[in-house]
Amino acid sequence: MLEAKRLSSQLSQQKVQKVLDAAQVNKERSVLSLHRQVWLQEHHRLNIARHKTEKDFQCFLHGGGFKESDTDILSQLQEYELDLEQEREEFRLTTVEPIYQLRDDLQYRLASHCSTANHISEPEKVLQQYRLASHCSTANHISEPEKVLQQVLSVKQQQEEVIDRLQCECVSLQQDICVTELKENLLSAAMEDQVAYLEKVPDEIFIADCPYPELRSDLIYSFHSLTEKYKLRLAIVETRLQGLDRNCGWNAADHECFQHIMSQYSSSLRNQRSLYIDMLQRMLPHISKQELSAHERQSDWYHFSISQKNLILQGWQRDHSELLLRALSMLEDCIISHIQQQEVQKQRLHQQNICLKLRAKLQRWCIQQEEAAELEATLAANWYKEEEERLRKEHQREKTRRTQLKKQLQRWCIQQEEAAELEATLAANWYKEEEERLRKEHQREKTRRTQLKKQINRFNADKQRKQEMQRKKDMERLAELRREIEEQVQRDKERVNFRKEQFQQKLQMREAEEKQKQKYDKEREERLQALRNQVSKVAEANPERMMGNTVAWRVRQQPEEVFTLQRPLYQLNTYTDTQIVSDPRVRIEQALRTAGLHNIPYARQILSEIQPLKPPRRDTESTAFRT
Repeated sequence: MLEAKRLSSQLSQQKVQKVLDAAQVNKERSVLSLHRQVWLQEHHRLNIARHKTEKDFQCFLHGGGFKESDTDILSQLQEYELDLEQEREEFRLTTVEPIYQLRDDLQYRLASHCSTANHISEPEKVLQQYRLASHCSTANHISEPEKVLQQVLSVKQQQEEVIDRLQCECVSLQQDICVTELKENLLSAAMEDQVAYLEKVPDEIFIADCPYPELRSDLIYSFHSLTEKYKLRLAIVETRLQGLDRNCGWNAADHECFQHIMSQYSSSLRNQRSLYIDMLQRMLPHISKQELSAHERQSDWYHFSISQKNLILQGWQRDHSELLLRALSMLEDCIISHIQQQEVQKQRLHQQNICLKLRAKLQRWCIQQEEAAELEATLAANWYKEEEERLRKEHQREKTRRTQLKKQLQRWCIQQEEAAELEATLAANWYKEEEERLRKEHQREKTRRTQLKKQINRFNADKQRKQEMQRKKDMERLAELRREIEEQVQRDKERVNFRKEQFQQKLQMREAEEKQKQKYDKEREERLQALRNQVSKVAEANPERMMGNTVAWRVRQQPEEVFTLQRPLYQLNTYTDTQIVSDPRVRIEQALRTAGLHNIPYARQILSEIQPLKPPRRDTESTAFRT
């Protein structure tokens, strides 16, 4: 029982292993089919690129890609092309042509031995079928197939030797090209030239006229700062590229194979990475998957750094061009603004000269006014001093008088009535004197105000007179403008009325033309109706004719007529020669043509004035050129 279980487990393990092997085979087959599709696409793309490159090269050689001074180089290239063509033809005759001849010979022999053999293009298949046919042949023909097989094997060996030699030459040529590093040297030289060009400040900044030296120095500083910024970025990228070469640590052949396989598989494929990793493991079996992944990261990092460096150079070039354009436009604007400032400065100096002259006049007038004001103030100050002195003396006298009165009041306190009368008398006198003084003072003030009022009145009168003159001028200008506006309005009204009249006339003419057209259409319709009535057919009801046979049917039912040889092919419906010659226009034109006068204007005038024998019908008159 244990042996039976062991056998059953072994059978199940064998089945599982068989299923796994089948799955592995199916997976391998599906992966190979995907690789084959990618290879076919790449083969098609490379063929297109090869044809395009050859076409561009031929166009470059034969389409004027060189200048007149490069005729020697062109002749050398053409001679080299002819040499390559001769070598290619010799190679084809010595290597390819014998193979095709041998294949044709084998196909002929195979067809002669096996009539059921199909057409096979590949030499190996042909050889295989020929071997099978040779085994099936008789013993009398054993020596001939052996000779053929030896010949095929020798040709195959020669072909393998040629292919190995060509492969060695291709590898050596690739190594020579890689050693020269022409592409990298050209790219590095172009990049260095571009960096050297971008580092320099453009000569346009130094040549251009700039009225402000500070602006030129600021622009130069801007270019230097831009250069420093991008050089710092380039230095960062260069530090990333340190330790990385073009092959990223591999030899040139492996790296080229790696890049070529990576370029074949586009990102649109579903399993892109798994596919190209599988192909890389097949093409490079001596490299592990971890090394492939590390090399992939290094290659991506290298290409990313190179593309970033190119982008930095492009950005530097773009910013350099934009900064140069902005600097040139700024310099032009500065020149224009400097010229404008000079013009403004000239105008300002002119205005300042005018203002200085006006200021001098104003100062002289102010000095005169100040002198007048000082005199007036001096007079007023003297008057105020005299008035104060007078008031002080009066106050002193009043004080003395009051003191005396107080003493008298103290002395004569008993005699109140007498003192009161005396005080009333003294007060009355004082009031009279004070009133006289105030009256005189008021009189003087009134006189001064009267003089001032006269001056103000004269000033107001002058001002009023000037305003009246200006108002009169404005009124005259306003009246003149109103008169011009009224004249313009009158002219506009006349023009509008004239346009209205013209429009009404056009409408009337259009209505008249429309009525005339309607009348003409109506008359034409009446004439046409009359013609229709004239040619209309009135047929009576005839059931027998309607239900009977037609004329065409009766003609088809009749026996065929005998063909008459002299009968014309077509029935002629035209004019006879007598009818044509009876027209006087034909006879006159024939006479003029005989005399050689049919092309002169006189003959055309005569022919246009001759009337036909019968006037043409109305319905045949042409209306194409009628206006």
